[in-house]
Parts: sequence; structure tokens; C-alpha cells
Amino acid sequence: MERIYVHSKNGNNYATSYSYKDKKSMILYILCIFILAISYFILRMLTAELREDLIFQLSKEREIIKTNQSLKIELSGITKKRYLELKAMEIGLKKPKEEEVVVLR
Repeated sequence: MERIYVHSKNGNNYATSYSYKDKKSMILYILCIFILAISYFILRMLTAELREDLIFQLSKEREIIKTNQSLKIELSGITKKRYLELKAMEIGLKKPKEEEVVVLR
């Protein structure tokens, strides 16, 4: 590598170790930047495809859950008692044991 000397007003000389005449290193820098840019765009494209697949799967799952819920309601709608039991199960209620029940008159 060549050294470039820069003269200042004070008469001091400053040397730098980088020269614009060194074309091999400049081509290497440009090639590295180009490879990084290409890899960035390839990875971005792949993640976009994966994101679309995930969104599609989640929407299908949501449709299936809605269909399942509506079928449960239709099935439990046959009797009012079964419908109330299903709703109680959804919110976390459970039937108490015989020992836990107190009857007041």
C-alpha cells in the first residue's frame, strides 16, 4: 500500500495508510457490501413467506375454532340444561360435591 502525505498550514505532515489507487481493496469492499445486500434481501424474502404461511395457518385455525364452538352450541342447544352446563364449563365453574352443599330452609 502506498502512503499519502497531507500537508497542513502549520507545516506538519500527516500520513495515512489508505490510498484510493489501491483498486483491489476497493473492489473487495464493494463485493462484500454487494454480498451482504443480496443475503439481506434473500433472508427478508424467506421470512416474508414464512410470515404469510403462519398468518394463513392461524386464520384456518381460527375458522376451525369458530366452527367447533358453533357446533358445540348447536349440540348443547338440544336441551337447556346441557347448554347451561357448557357455559358453566367455559367460565370455569364446576359442580360441587355432596359434602360441599349446604341446604338452608
